[in-house]
Amino acid sequence: MNVSAKKGLFSIKALASSHVLKGFIRKLKEYIIMPDEIRKDIFGREVIIAASRSKRPGAFMHKPEENQVCPFCPGNEHMTEKAVLCLPDEKNWQVRVFPNKFPVLKGNEFKCTKTNLYQRFTPLGRHEIMVDTRDHDKEYEDMGIDNIELALVAMKMRYAELIKLKGINYVTIFKNKGREGGASLEHTHTQIIASPLFPEVISREMDESENFFKEGKKCGFCTILEEERRENKRIIYQNRHWVCIAPFSSVWPYQFAMIPKRHFSELPEMTYNELRELARTYKKVFSAFKKLFKDLPYNMIYHNFPRSELWHFHLEIFPRLVTHAGFEFFGLNVNIKPPEEAARELRKVID
Repeated sequence: MNVSAKKGLFSIKALASSHVLKGFIRKLKEYIIMPDEIRKDIFGREVIIAASRSKRPGAFMHKPEENQVCPFCPGNEHMTEKAVLCLPDEKNWQVRVFPNKFPVLKGNEFKCTKTNLYQRFTPLGRHEIMVDTRDHDKEYEDMGIDNIELALVAMKMRYAELIKLKGINYVTIFKNKGREGGASLEHTHTQIIASPLFPEVISREMDESENFFKEGKKCGFCTILEEERRENKRIIYQNRHWVCIAPFSSVWPYQFAMIPKRHFSELPEMTYNELRELARTYKKVFSAFKKLFKDLPYNMIYHNFPRSELWHFHLEIFPRLVTHAGFEFFGLNVNIKPPEEAARELRKVID
């Protein structure tokens, strides 16, 4: 090796050991993230690997930043992606929908790569955020009926649009409230995810509902409503179109469900009167919860199904008042609050 080559080698080693290069490499590693994908193993377990979401606020159990500027508040629209829907309009919005900056799924194609044991799929889908109200400190119990109604109209519109996309088989709609419920931002919002996958919970419910229908030629939830209204032990609240109950086999303390009296299976089938009464139901029931619990963390899940007489649209709300432990990972659940007691306590405080 000649002298010039030795000098060149020396200079490279010196650079490699320098703090500048080490800092650059560390920074580079932060941006080298595994590609997002959907995985499936030989046991049929499916998971969405969304490594890019690790960059979102509150992704891990870190202490939240204080005095953080809220990107969902009016005036901060530039901090989010461009809106796909604003109601009543873009300037005076009460409800605003836009793509999530840290999506669970994104892409326009669904390709599969197989190995001996595993399958990988490209993460086809859409992930949107719906800001339910422009008011930072308001929840359903604080919002006006008109505002809640507008949020339900926006949700219905986005569902109808997303379910038509090529390769999309299901549109999940859910709300996380509070850090215990998984919310990364305080400003109340709902998430809408269009996916090529049918959620396991929905698939199982469809199978069981179909089996029940084959035996009795009747919808399972219609039958449950008849029984619950007859017994009147677990009904929390009802109006012309909706019944709110504490389910017989509630998994979480104070868990409740909202079920339409008329049979329909998919959100777009909901009439205006049913939508309006659902908004009133939200207001009534969440106001009652606020009397029992000052600040209730929860998860709210919308159960949509393909249009059929077999399946019944409904919502489930899971208050996060306790923490599930190891036993529940076996699928064996323990509920320390009987649903009959929960329903009785809530009935007492409903106006």
